Amino acid sequence: MSNSNWFSGLAIAAGVLLASTGVSHADDTSACGLPESGDCFEDNGSAGCADETCCLEVCAIDLFCCKEVWDTTCADLAATLCGGGGGGNCGDPDAGACDVANGTPGCDDLECCTDVCAVDPYCCDTAWDGICADESTTICYDGPSPENDECVDAIDLGTGDSVTAFSTLGANTSGPDLPAECESFGEIIIRGDIWFTWTASTDEIVVISTCNDADFDTRLALYSGDCENLVFEACNDDGLGCAGFTSELIAPVVAGTTYIIQIGGFNPPAQGTGNLTICEGDACLAGCILNCEKTDVPENELCGEDLNGGCNDPSGGNASQLIEVGDTVCGTIWASGGTRDTDWFDFTITERSRLTWSVEANVPVVLFFLSSECPPATQIGNAYDTCPAVHTGCLDAGTYRVFVAANGFDGVPCGSGPLNTYRATLTAEPAFVEGDTCDEAIVIGDFEGDVEFSTDCASTDGPALPAECESFGSSTIYNDIYMSWTVPSDGDWFFSTCNQATFDTRLAAYAGCDGALLGCNDDDVNCAGFTSLLSLSGLTAGEEVIIQVGAWGDGVSGSGVLTIGTGGGGPTPPENDDCSDAIDITDGLTSISNIASTTDGPTLPVECAKFGNAEIFNDVWYLYEATFDGTAVVSFCPVGDVTFDTRLAAYFPGCKDSNPLACNDDTCGLSSEISFPTVCGESYLIRVGSYSAAGFGIGTLDITASGEDCGGGGGCPADFNDDGIVDGADFGLLLVSWGECAGCPEDLNDDGLVDGADVGLLLVAWGFCP
Repeated sequence: MSNSNWFSGLAIAAGVLLASTGVSHADDTSACGLPESGDCFEDNGSAGCADETCCLEVCAIDLFCCKEVWDTTCADLAATLCGGGGGGNCGDPDAGACDVANGTPGCDDLECCTDVCAVDPYCCDTAWDGICADESTTICYDGPSPENDECVDAIDLGTGDSVTAFSTLGANTSGPDLPAECESFGEIIIRGDIWFTWTASTDEIVVISTCNDADFDTRLALYSGDCENLVFEACNDDGLGCAGFTSELIAPVVAGTTYIIQIGGFNPPAQGTGNLTICEGDACLAGCILNCEKTDVPENELCGEDLNGGCNDPSGGNASQLIEVGDTVCGTIWASGGTRDTDWFDFTITERSRLTWSVEANVPVVLFFLSSECPPATQIGNAYDTCPAVHTGCLDAGTYRVFVAANGFDGVPCGSGPLNTYRATLTAEPAFVEGDTCDEAIVIGDFEGDVEFSTDCASTDGPALPAECESFGSSTIYNDIYMSWTVPSDGDWFFSTCNQATFDTRLAAYAGCDGALLGCNDDDVNCAGFTSLLSLSGLTAGEEVIIQVGAWGDGVSGSGVLTIGTGGGGPTPPENDDCSDAIDITDGLTSISNIASTTDGPTLPVECAKFGNAEIFNDVWYLYEATFDGTAVVSFCPVGDVTFDTRLAAYFPGCKDSNPLACNDDTCGLSSEISFPTVCGESYLIRVGSYSAAGFGIGTLDITASGEDCGGGGGCPADFNDDGIVDGADFGLLLVSWGECAGCPEDLNDDGLVDGADVGLLLVAWGFCP
């Protein structure tokens, strides 16, 4: 039922289980100035820091540092605020504008630069990139306050459904503190708020939303009454399934009642623009399921009750509900005020089976197969935002539990109509996997080449590996299958899943099912995705070798290709592995791979070091010739398909420069983006690599240049798709960018607009590029 321990701390990502934080907080800044709080300029692990003045200054901007923990971000902010301002380049006319990625540390507006760098020191320490430019839009806003900045000036939205554009830029904070059930990460205030009124026309529910439709971290509250006597009705910080920390509030309403809507941000400088969507009536939420069927098994608790909380049962009885394979359960689900309903159901299977737990729900859900003890030793789980959510797993004969909960802790209180209803069906079928045991090994004979395989639903029955095969605390190959191979000829042979499996593989080889271990491998240093390469020397033609293929982790399975060949095996390093072998790259999209690369670049300077790491591992190199007098932006963010934790740096050519023009670790998730100034006629080295020594993979790198066109080389600016010809495809890309589009390549005359003037320039360039 309600969260207490297991499956209760935060919404989970795929396959990840986090326990409840359960932390109580002191007063906001009570830790400031305490000697035991630690150094302000370090990640000190406590709330606040020992320098009271500096601590208060930092927490005025980022309250998390005083209420939760003084982490690296807080230390960086302290270095900026308490160490002398925004940086030496702030206010320098040569630093470039604040509202664009100018490629230099800082920007030309002293006050704006200082304010931005107080929040994001990277902008002054390293480079003013696209994130800094976006931050300046809100932090440096100096326009008028919104007309509905105060509750008494609320804009009336009438009744019924509507979509209304809004802006909180320049708004003050004027609303009351929210009640305790609205507390979110220590915050009970909606900051920088604006106000609307709306009148209900039904006695059903209303959905009020900025979900996926605002450019900042929003927060919502709903009141009845009037501005002098606000009566709280509902609130939401982060809506279920809403990206960018946007919000979705659901509340029951009474026809004829006028309600007051408050919109603002989570914490300064969270301001921006978006659309407020209002949808009235239960039908707004019945996108997947509205009602259950008469034949369904009813859940044994009503919304808000606590009768099947399993390992979260507050009584300690671990109560759950018994169901059978084939049953469909009709249940209720809720999440509100930092807690959520968790429903647990017991079932039994008599043989190893492939199970499916299919849930129809109108909210994102978390689903698990679990062993019956508390805490459960077996945990096969995932988060889903589709309907139905279909969760599969393979289990041996025994008694287990299935679990369903909302994938979040707020936004779906009881009384949310169809959002509170789900239907869940449990099915099973016997699992047969070819080669699941050594006695049933797949016979591949005296073979050389590629063998496709799958370990889906395979059991674990191999022997424990000896100490020399232990890897990260594990000596077991999980969910394994077996192949019987006959050595075709005397010599050295290899067995490889390197870069050609969908999961973290592990390999072992034996001289027959009862024979000695010949070799083992978990992760080869040159293989991406924790795939494997096993080499065996001195094999004799005609002897049988049993190959065991499985996973490093319990419950992990997948598919792939096993390559068998002579010699040492393994992938070949890319041609641009060394700086001296850098290959040409130009504006547009380029597919990159650092698989099997080595590290030959210099250590990064301290301002580029993040998380205690000053290296770019497994790097590959490109040589870029400037196409504009201006700025080049090199980024993995636009396409977003990179498969490893990247790092980027740019240097002057020569392979001897240890001071990069720009460097970046994480800009969008774990992917990187850099920008640097460019001069026509100059070339620049771009270094692409990984944050970790085990980081290998592929991705698409985008280079976008802006400024004054160099002409000649790279002088075909209207060829937006870089296919060597300006034609209808490029015209289509220009139309897609029509309107305000400062800095985009389709703005051929750099006036901040894509319009008829740019069409004229494109037509002049029509045809093959020079």
